[in-house]
Amino acid sequence: MAQAAQADTSRSVKRRGPRQRHPIAQKLAIIRECLEPGASLAGVALTHRVNANMVRKWVVKYQQGGFGNFDDTSTTMLPVVVKSEPVARSTRAKPGTRIEIELRRGVLRIDDADAELLDTLITVLSA
Repeated sequence: MAQAAQADTSRSVKRRGPRQRHPIAQKLAIIRECLEPGASLAGVALTHRVNANMVRKWVVKYQQGGFGNFDDTSTTMLPVVVKSEPVARSTRAKPGTRIEIELRRGVLRIDDADAELLDTLITVLSA
């Protein structure tokens, strides 16, 4: 019986494959997602298929300045270009008019938006 217990403690942990290396840009993108208000570190790690403990270490290292100074070009706002003819003010846009806004995680599509919504979108996106 003592031999069986000894055999259990002598087992080594086997890796499933080679150690994965993550580029600094990927690490910084994951860290930024974790630092957004309401973000769950475990949820972000799961989404990117990265170990949550490793992500926690990256976040701590980032907060201590361990990744150095990087230009934060990924969070800069891009200019909004509106390509349309002048539209007469009305309560609704032309039927069949579609607004498409490309976001970081997908495309927002709005069909038959009214003029007030369109004005609000342009104001918010151009600020």
